[in-house]
Amino acid sequence: MTDILIAGAGISGLVTALCLHRAGFSVRIHERAQKLEEAGFGLNLQPYCVKLLYELGLESEMNEVGIRNNKAVLYSRHGQFIHQDPRGLDAGYKWPMYSMHRGRFQQLLLRHVREEIGAEVVRLGQKLVSFRSQPHYVEVDFVNSITGEFNTERAKVLLGADGINSTVRKILYPDEGPPLWQGITMWRGVTCMDKLYLDGRTMIFVGNPDDRNLIVYPVSEELVNWAFTVRIEEPGIRPAPMTTDWHHLGHIEDVLPLLSDMKLDFLDIPNLISSSIIVNQFHLTDRDPLPRWTYDRVTLIGDAAHPMYPHGGNGCSQAILDARDLVLAFRAHGITPAGLEIYDQLRRPVLKDSILAAREFGPDKILKIIDERAPFGFQNLSEVISSEELDKIFSVYRKQVNWNVEKLNQELPLF
Repeated sequence: MTDILIAGAGISGLVTALCLHRAGFSVRIHERAQKLEEAGFGLNLQPYCVKLLYELGLESEMNEVGIRNNKAVLYSRHGQFIHQDPRGLDAGYKWPMYSMHRGRFQQLLLRHVREEIGAEVVRLGQKLVSFRSQPHYVEVDFVNSITGEFNTERAKVLLGADGINSTVRKILYPDEGPPLWQGITMWRGVTCMDKLYLDGRTMIFVGNPDDRNLIVYPVSEELVNWAFTVRIEEPGIRPAPMTTDWHHLGHIEDVLPLLSDMKLDFLDIPNLISSSIIVNQFHLTDRDPLPRWTYDRVTLIGDAAHPMYPHGGNGCSQAILDARDLVLAFRAHGITPAGLEIYDQLRRPVLKDSILAAREFGPDKILKIIDERAPFGFQNLSEVISSEELDKIFSVYRKQVNWNVEKLNQELPLF
């Protein structure tokens, strides 16, 4: 019987497996997909999770597959400069911020899991269907969706790392329903570029996140990720009318007219969109914070526990921090329900604030304020928003999501 059984081989599940193995615990991952392909688009890794990834020995490979971002720059939809916010090393952290392709990062982690823990530790084609907590272990039932083969596994604890449409979460909260939507849809794409824009390390935010918003950032030396959000229905939280996944293809011809009035002097936006390798379309969704993640020998991690909007680029990084606090809890209390309860107490209150902050557009709220105050552009930014108001918005967000340079720089390593 293994110590920890993880349902899901996404970013959260794989990083958690590496951390738990490094801490001396036995671990096994069951993934419902028959094959782990290089799927997805860009993701951001903030310094507080990069610190942990470096401790796992991933620095050189992260430098190979990703980009060290140094700043985020905000522009109006008319291409007028609004604000520049330093990131990573340029913000004073001892660790950089990275952007990279999700699929490439997942493959990097998968390779390390198989090399460090064992080739058979990730079992594919295993769809979780039920579980039962016993006095000293949890029984978990899986079925292979192709062969129909049914098997039951035992472990001291079960971690649900199976994403926003988590089966583990659905079993714990059967009446919760589908993910929640606030009327905004998103197109995402990846474009090859012979030469990256500006210094090749800059994130760009254009427009208004509550109306039409374009986000652009490099994810490698030749790939640029873009995301375009549009409000198509009135604000208000409601069940999402469709399932969010990586396979819902979008159409370039639907996107181009919606951003025809957006411009940047240094980037051909229509060409960026029309040259995309692939375009995905889906509703922007999250879920309400839960009153608890842990029930006896079962808990949730990553997007299964705290799916959130991408505003602020915080979701994947927080999922990786779940692994850190799990190790701390297990070191103190063993692989026990008590250990899972401590993890729940460490993480859940923090993530509640992060989910709610992302719903309010995070630091991108600056763009909403300026677009509403000056929809036709401005002559002097100071007449639209003061530097004090700008600084306060970023300061409040950093506090909500615990972006604390001094605290992180002084934090002891996990390993």
